[in-house]
Amino acid sequence: MTKRTAVTFAIITLIIAFVVAVHIKDQQIAMFPSDHGNLAGNLHNSGLVFEMDGKVFFSNPADSDCLYSMDPNENNPKRLTSMGVKYINGANGLLYFYMDSTKKSGNLSGLGSVTNQYGIYRCKTNGRNQVCLLRDLCGEVQLCGEYLYFQVKKNNGGTLEKIRVDQKNRSVVANEKISPVCYSNGAIYFSGVTADHNLHAMQTAAGDSISTVLEGNYFNPVVHGDYIYYMNGDDNYSLWRANLASGEKQPIIPERLDCFAMDDNYIYYAFSDPNTPSLKRCTLTGGDTVVLFDGIVNSINLSSKYLYFKVYGLDDVMYHMPLNGSSPASIFVSAY
Repeated sequence: MTKRTAVTFAIITLIIAFVVAVHIKDQQIAMFPSDHGNLAGNLHNSGLVFEMDGKVFFSNPADSDCLYSMDPNENNPKRLTSMGVKYINGANGLLYFYMDSTKKSGNLSGLGSVTNQYGIYRCKTNGRNQVCLLRDLCGEVQLCGEYLYFQVKKNNGGTLEKIRVDQKNRSVVANEKISPVCYSNGAIYFSGVTADHNLHAMQTAAGDSISTVLEGNYFNPVVHGDYIYYMNGDDNYSLWRANLASGEKQPIIPERLDCFAMDDNYIYYAFSDPNTPSLKRCTLTGGDTVVLFDGIVNSINLSSKYLYFKVYGLDDVMYHMPLNGSSPASIFVSAY
């Protein structure tokens, strides 16, 4: 072997080793016990918007609910999937979501346009490396540490199950369709489904053990700071909160709600009234209430800069408005 041949062989070997190392690293799935997915309020409203690492990921009703990314100011939209998604979560440069081919982009052609695909998927934030983690008819999904907790729909009501983000260790957590979306500090807070409607806490790092937090008919819990907010079925589905340490309860919004979401400053909620239904906003203690939009609204989702929602009967249209109130609500249009 000549010196030139030896050098060439060594260079080729190094290139191959580098390519293999990059491929192995590319296939590794980062996961940490501290990982957390989407906001509970967003996920209670189908998880249509999720913000991570300077990007907003959203289900685009203008394109068959396909997964899109954009800047927080709504510029630079990019389509990431060619089928409808919801319950969007993510961490460590990866996205997790439920995808269902009952809605497909009009730009989809070939084999993908006729196959029936559904289940929980994982992909990179640029849409590449899409992997089906499980093929099942699922409901709500939340990233809780190293695991995805998800509902599975069954004829008997359903189950709560979990799977590690690297597609290992799938197991049944509970034989009822518990909502996993309210996740905070290692615990899933949920309303009982079959035996009661109390608020419970499931400790994900302690064998998914369950304890009762509050007794009553309470729904759609959201933990924020020292409090857990919830819709009170014993008080006409008004909004209440309780201190997690003391258990002390207090009413926040006396009106009947259909749904709500919240950030560090405000609560955004659908006021349920047959005569004057509307989208309203108030402070975290219930003050300074203002009407943002007249009509029956749902699917309230938040990013760092915008409020998104839908109007009853118009599932293929999403509205938006800046959180700073610089302009009123209008139809959100995002073309690829």
